[in-house]
Amino acid sequence: MTASETVHCPFCQVKIGEDVRKCRHCGEWVARSCDGCGTSVRGEWAARGLCAECQRRRHPTHAPQVPLAVASGKSRGLAAILAFFTGGIGLHRFYLGNWMAGFIYLIFCWTLIPTLAGWVEGVRYMLMDDVDFKARYSP
Repeated sequence: MTASETVHCPFCQVKIGEDVRKCRHCGEWVARSCDGCGTSVRGEWAARGLCAECQRRRHPTHAPQVPLAVASGKSRGLAAILAFFTGGIGLHRFYLGNWMAGFIYLIFCWTLIPTLAGWVEGVRYMLMDDVDFKARYSP
């Protein structure tokens, strides 16, 4: 085997033959046919067993139709601020569309329990991911 007939394994970097299909050192596939369409694939795609096109067909990425920054809905930051400062009267609940909970907070505001609950909810809103917040509170 000459130097021109050898290549490096993309996984363990050991020199292997150019026509080798599976590395004998690390056991990873270096070259093989795509399981989906039969085209020849090398490197990481060989280890996956699928070419890029077949991978895209089997696992399509669903991008949101509207970017989250432009999407209409409720603001996580505003909900957190309302919960911190007006949580005792339930204004954050009214803002998020939960009218019944808002009225309950308003009725029991004299007990200060809604105030404590508002602070906890404000922290929860701030720690929540934007995607989770949009999924839970946007129509």
